[in-house]
Amino acid sequence: MNSIYTPVLIIKLTYKTMQYFRFFRFLVSLSSLSLTLFISGCVQSGNVFVAPNKVVLADQTPNSHFEQEVMITRISQVLLVGKMSNEERATLHFERGVLYDSLGLWGLARYDFTQALSLQPKMASVYNYLGLYLLLEEDYDSALETFNAVFELDPSYDYTHLNRGLNFYYVERYNLAEDDLMKFYEADTKDPYRVLWLYLNEQKLKPQEAHANLVERAKGLSKDFWGTNIVQYYLGNISVGELQERATKFAENSQQYAEILTETYFYLAKQKLNLGQIDEAAALFKLAIANQVYNFVEYRFAVLELMKLKPAQTEDEKEEKSAVTKTAVFYTCLFLFSFVTNKPESEIELSLLTFEYFNDRQNHF
Repeated sequence: MNSIYTPVLIIKLTYKTMQYFRFFRFLVSLSSLSLTLFISGCVQSGNVFVAPNKVVLADQTPNSHFEQEVMITRISQVLLVGKMSNEERATLHFERGVLYDSLGLWGLARYDFTQALSLQPKMASVYNYLGLYLLLEEDYDSALETFNAVFELDPSYDYTHLNRGLNFYYVERYNLAEDDLMKFYEADTKDPYRVLWLYLNEQKLKPQEAHANLVERAKGLSKDFWGTNIVQYYLGNISVGELQERATKFAENSQQYAEILTETYFYLAKQKLNLGQIDEAAALFKLAIANQVYNFVEYRFAVLELMKLKPAQTEDEKEEKSAVTKTAVFYTCLFLFSFVTNKPESEIELSLLTFEYFNDRQNHF
């Protein structure tokens, strides 16, 4: 293929691919809305956020991720035709990976992070992302090794204390989780989300002390964070109805409202789960992911919680489901790219990327 036409072709292909991404995300939004309307009947009517025939969700705007999509297009063009050092190329792969992650395209993000690591093996931030993906796949041993690698490269990497702490939390090693979550909390005692995770762990580790510790830590929280209101709800100082009223006033736009709802539904779900109300917890976890704030901790771990609540499958069932899904996705990719382009030089890379995209979507929903 003539290199003169490469940039034009790449822009054209990437733009068309993004159109498919948008269309697919629109379908996911519709299915998510239908799902949440259905599951709302599973949650008690006393919960103001979710009642029979009523579900509180943020408005979904089709162009909310337009800027990320444009940046992905530009970075992809530079990566394919630009001359640069390994360090510069690694940085671009990392930046595109972060953008993919923010769009919920975790398979594509993982590909870019792996590419970045092959070019620059000492990128602590890349190990942090890869460890998080391993944790969400319930590969706890590999995740732990990866988080440990982050600290070997950068002992001050704050958020890895959270991620490694959650890795310990989900394998019920609450003592070790407490150490990491306490360090995470002490780095910023005004952050309510650090307080909430520490509280959830202490409910398992030392339930007699958990509430008193939450009361004490709540005194220093900043009102600039929405999570401070969730802490007040956990303490019993406000009702669910008051929490919803505050959410409406706190949000300045639909995107922020989506973020607030993602966080709120997640922590309401964790509360229900700790009370043994499994069906209500599952419904609330589904609502947490319905607002599609893919790069929030609460979205990621709502997905994990739902996976853990699923009935156990036999190995044969898992293999059969995986084989059927991958075959269907593969032929879907071939069809899409035969429609998008007749250029054989582009089919291989783009087919692989789209395969990863649809595989991501299937894994999420």
